[in-house]
Amino acid sequence: MTENSRTYAAFRLALGSIKTGLLVLVLLALILYSTTLGPVYIPADRVFYVLLSKLPILGSYFQNHFSATQETIVWLIRLPDIAAAIFVGASLATGGAVVQSIFRNPITEPYIIGISSGATLGAVIALSTNSSLFGLYTLQVYAFLFSVVVVGVIYIVSLKRGRTPVTYLLLIGISVSFFVSSIVGLMLFSNPKLQNEAYDWLLGSLVGMNWPEVIPVIYVVIICSFVLGLQHRELDALQLGESHARSVGVRVERTKAISVILTTLSVSAAVSISGLIGFVGLVTPHVARIIFGGSNRVVLPMSFLIGAIFLLGANDIARDTIHNGVIPVGIVTGIIGVPFFLFLLGRISRGYYVS
Repeated sequence: MTENSRTYAAFRLALGSIKTGLLVLVLLALILYSTTLGPVYIPADRVFYVLLSKLPILGSYFQNHFSATQETIVWLIRLPDIAAAIFVGASLATGGAVVQSIFRNPITEPYIIGISSGATLGAVIALSTNSSLFGLYTLQVYAFLFSVVVVGVIYIVSLKRGRTPVTYLLLIGISVSFFVSSIVGLMLFSNPKLQNEAYDWLLGSLVGMNWPEVIPVIYVVIICSFVLGLQHRELDALQLGESHARSVGVRVERTKAISVILTTLSVSAAVSISGLIGFVGLVTPHVARIIFGGSNRVVLPMSFLIGAIFLLGANDIARDTIHNGVIPVGIVTGIIGVPFFLFLLGRISRGYYVS
């Protein structure tokens, strides 16, 4: 490596670190701002003290700087919603980056493999039957399980002589998703009362969360995203085609299977608590590529970070737009995502795409 090459590599590393640091600061600022939103105003310094009070050992020094009511509002009411927004956004974004790499298609997102239709079917079945099989979390569990089952069926049906051609996976995923969505539509049409109950789910909502339902999702998203990140080399090779990936020693079917399984588990867990939130998995991976370049070594973790920022910001807009009311966050992400999607199509039509 020449001196100029080393200098350029060091410059790119420093620039990437600065960009990452700025994004982390944006996320932290958004978290602090989000905790101040709501019908009861709590100053930012009180919020900060509540957060510091949860630190081990040192937390006791900050207990006298806020009231019990403020602690309850911040820690038990607002922070679960914020955590849900962060990890749902991170899951959708990371899943989007993975799916775009597998399909070599810049306009795909995790829902393309049946996650959304399966989760919706599970949620509607839970609502229509008034099932209490899993207590307070019956709807979330049904949504998660049906999502995983539908994706599993799509993947198995797509198998052809021990391989899963991405074209088959894509087309069968779309077909099965339409079929499942038709079943959901029939159920909603035959039961008008069910339409109102399913409204928040279909438009996405991050309001009214609690730690017992959010914490398992956090664990699933972190573990799945971490393991997916370890596959960055294989995913980079897949972006250049399966033949190329095999020629450089990538076990293509194993990589695809692991990627689909982990993406399904992560996104299904996220969607089970939030409902359907569109465009996060489509938009944010491209933002990461535009800022950091096309290598999945960087795109996957940065998609995680940018997805968290995007959905948390969208949720703040949803909470702060109407006085004493909340717009479904899926509407906000759609309003933001559609213009970017059109911008992306323009880049593709001109033959320019960061991959």
